[in-house]
Amino acid sequence: MKRALSKMAFFLIILFGLSLAVLVPIRHQEQEFQLASLRTAMSAVISMQATALEDGYFSWSELQDLINERKMIGADELLKPIYETYPFVQNISIQPGVPPAESYEIEGLNQSIYLIFSIKDDYGYSALPGWKAVIILDAQKIINSIHPGGNLVIDPLHGITLVNNIKVRFSTPFFSFVDYLIAAFASVALGYPLWMYLKKRTVYFYETKGLESIIFLFEQTEKSSANHSRRVAALALFLGKHLGFRGSKLRNLYTAALLHDIGKINIPSDILTKKGPLTAEEIQSMKMHPLISARILKNFKELAHLEKTVLYHHERMDGLGYPEGLHGKEIPLEARIIAVVDVFEALIGDRPYREPVDVLSAFEMLRSMPLDQEIVEVLAAHYHEFSAFQSPKWAVAYDPIGVV
Repeated sequence: MKRALSKMAFFLIILFGLSLAVLVPIRHQEQEFQLASLRTAMSAVISMQATALEDGYFSWSELQDLINERKMIGADELLKPIYETYPFVQNISIQPGVPPAESYEIEGLNQSIYLIFSIKDDYGYSALPGWKAVIILDAQKIINSIHPGGNLVIDPLHGITLVNNIKVRFSTPFFSFVDYLIAAFASVALGYPLWMYLKKRTVYFYETKGLESIIFLFEQTEKSSANHSRRVAALALFLGKHLGFRGSKLRNLYTAALLHDIGKINIPSDILTKKGPLTAEEIQSMKMHPLISARILKNFKELAHLEKTVLYHHERMDGLGYPEGLHGKEIPLEARIIAVVDVFEALIGDRPYREPVDVLSAFEMLRSMPLDQEIVEVLAAHYHEFSAFQSPKWAVAYDPIGVV
C-alpha cells in the first residue's frame, strides 16, 4: 500500500513538473503577446495625443504672438484647457530652447512621456525660433487605461522596454493558483490543446486591444456621445453583411465606422455639447472633424487605407455635403454606408439637445435626405433583425439600440 502510494506520489510529482514545464513557454508567450499588443496600443495613443495637440494648440498664431511679446501668463491661459481635454497630461510648459526639427518629438524618462513641440502659425508653418513647448504625459496612467488588469507597472531599473524608453514589469506572480491546479491534474497530452487555447486567446487580445484603446481615449474627451461611434460601427457591420461585405472588407468598414468621428477629439467640448443652435463659426469648426479624422488615420500605416472612407462620411448624394462636395457614386460605397447609419443612429439615439426619434419616423426622415436611398431601403427592410444580430468577438461592446 505504501509502495503504491509512493509510486502515485512520484507519478504526480513528475506530472506536476512536466505540466509546469509545458506552462512556462505558454506563460512567456502570453506575456510577449500582451507586451506586443501594449506597445502597439500605447504608441497609437501617444502619437494620437501628440497629433491632436500639435494641430489644436501648437499651430496657433495667437500663441506665437503672446510668446513673442513675452506675455507668458496669457500663453499659459491659452493652454489651460488641455488639462481638461487630455486626461493623461501632467504638466505643460513653454520653454526657451531649440524647437524640434519635425512638428514634435517624443521622449520617455522614468514614468513620464515628454512631447516636445515647435510653436507654429495657424497654417502649420513658421516655427517660432528659440522656443519650444513641453507636455508631460503620465505613462503609468496610459498603461492602466490600455491594460486595465493592473499587473503591469513601470520599473525603470529592471523592466522590459515598452516604448520611448519606458520600462515595465509584471507585478503578479509568474504562475497563478489556477496554473498550479492545472499542473497538478493535467497530463502531457493536454499540453497541445492548452497551448492552442491560450494562443487563440492572446491573439484575440492582440488584434482588438489597440483599436479598443483608441476608442477609449476618444471617449474620455467626447463623453456626451461616447457610445455613438460604437453603435454606428455595429449598424455598419450589420448593414455591410446584408450588402454582401465579407472578410477584411467587412472588418475595414467596421473599423472606419468606429473611428469616423475620432477627429472630434480636436473640437472644443462646449461646441460638442451645446444645446442650442451653433453659430456659423461653430458649424465650420464641426465641419473640420472629417479632415482631422482622416489626418489622424493617415498617420498610422495600419489605418491609412481607411482615410477616404472617414474623410467622405459627410458627403451627400446631391453634392451639398462636405468637405469636397462629391456627387452620387463619386462617394465611396463604404462612406455612403456610414453616412446612412451615422444619421440613423443620431436620430434614434439620446442627445443633450433633443429627445430621440422613434425608428419608423427616423426611416421616413432618412428617405427625405440626400443619402443613398438603396442603402436606406436595405437598412429599413432588415432593421427588425438587428436586435438578434450577434457581433463578432473582435467587435467592441456597445449599448443596445432601439428596434421597431
